[in-house]
Amino acid sequence: MQNNERFTEYNDKGITGLANVGNTCYVNSCIQCLSHTYELNDFLKTSSYEKRLNKKPDSVLLVEWDNLRKMMWKQNCSIAPWGFIKAIRKVSAHKNREIFSGHGQQDVAEFLLFLIDAFHNSISREVDMKVSGPVENDKDVMAKSCYVMMKDMFEKDYSEIVGMFYGIHVSAIMKAGDESNVLSVRPEPFFVLSLPLPSKPGNQVSIIDCVNEFCIKERLEGENAWFNEKTNKKEDIDKGIIFWSFPDVLIIDLKRWGYTGNKDKRLVTCDLDYLDLTSYVKGYDADSYKYQLYGVCNHQGGALGGHYTANVRTAKNEWMCFNDMSVNPVNVDKVITPAAYCLFFRKIK
Repeated sequence: MQNNERFTEYNDKGITGLANVGNTCYVNSCIQCLSHTYELNDFLKTSSYEKRLNKKPDSVLLVEWDNLRKMMWKQNCSIAPWGFIKAIRKVSAHKNREIFSGHGQQDVAEFLLFLIDAFHNSISREVDMKVSGPVENDKDVMAKSCYVMMKDMFEKDYSEIVGMFYGIHVSAIMKAGDESNVLSVRPEPFFVLSLPLPSKPGNQVSIIDCVNEFCIKERLEGENAWFNEKTNKKEDIDKGIIFWSFPDVLIIDLKRWGYTGNKDKRLVTCDLDYLDLTSYVKGYDADSYKYQLYGVCNHQGGALGGHYTANVRTAKNEWMCFNDMSVNPVNVDKVITPAAYCLFFRKIK
């Protein structure tokens, strides 16, 4: 089923502007993309959400998000999201994240990490996870390592946020020149996938170029060869990142900022309707990881300031530009610009 056929109940709604209540354009751009994350909306409308909402300090933020979400989808209008902003400041102060408790503009990727972590904490609980099944080949070995890691990290702290937004990448050591011969793995979960922009001539790169740069391998050989504790010998190896799985909702942060605060303003091209990541996945059902772009957080300006907006795909497959209270249609050829900073994808099902 195509994505625009899955979410028809959201047709003609959610076209709501947001007042900037004091350097909150970065919050507003994030709100617009998350508001059109229908997978999260659908969960918040279930009785499961109400049953699992806990009393942790973070929960006030999810409650205020749900209230704001309902207002944004009730009618197309403009809203001043004061309740949500106050909850952000309250929770960030409690967690000693002062950068979000004041009135200054902040980085939207960092804010996303803070916000989704709070959502997770608001509904997390202990669950029973079991890792079972025969280990018959190298893929099963990696699978067991990934599943054991997830069990260790989330059995006592699981929420639907993990299943919706988290993928698994693996730091892998492979025999030099032989990707199929994996000698060691260290899996880790990820939420926002931060991709570097490769150094190459020209004024643009592709999103696939960025994924390739993230996965580039490092050769360790000779005096720098890896010591294999199993064989008690040094071996020439390739070291790099591979993916076990990607999430249903994939958020990519383009690492445009250099160590000196300079910004890479090149265009990162991306097909709006089809991102195929199947070749990067070593896990089961690798051919299922195909995505459609539905949201872009844009940043215009430099490290010391600037302005955030959002381009969002509606349920009717139309693109809108949300610039605080201003909401206007945007042509498809203007959805991706050199200002694109965070990209939101949903899996095609």
